Amino acid sequence: MKVEIIGTLKEVQEILTFDSGFTKQTAILQIDSKYDNLLPIEMVKDGCGRFDGIEPGTRVKLECYLGGREWNGRYFLSLKLAEITGVDRNSIPQNASAAPVENAAAPASKPAAKAQAAKQGTLQPDDSDLPF
Repeated sequence: MKVEIIGTLKEVQEILTFDSGFTKQTAILQIDSKYDNLLPIEMVKDGCGRFDGIEPGTRVKLECYLGGREWNGRYFLSLKLAEITGVDRNSIPQNASAAPVENAAAPASKPAAKAQAAKQGTLQPDDSDLPF
């Protein structure tokens, strides 16, 4: 399943190379919310190095594949980078919480739209109590 994520690049870790020749790199993305949400975004093989030239603190818009697996009775989620669809080169590193992202899409659902409107102070009265 493909998901769209908008956030601030916090860190890009070193490329790991395993004995088999497999390479993996992880970037940490901070999502704007009430709580500290840090998402590890994985890149493998030829996808490593895709954040080269993007400074930590820069707002980015990504498309990722959401995956999951089971290991020893425990379940894990993963986000693998599909593509970087937007980079706000005007955001100020280390203080990018209010910077807009180019190509930012509108929220996909009414609850998300209401939450975003409430956050921006532009919430309009609604006749229905339906969450969609």
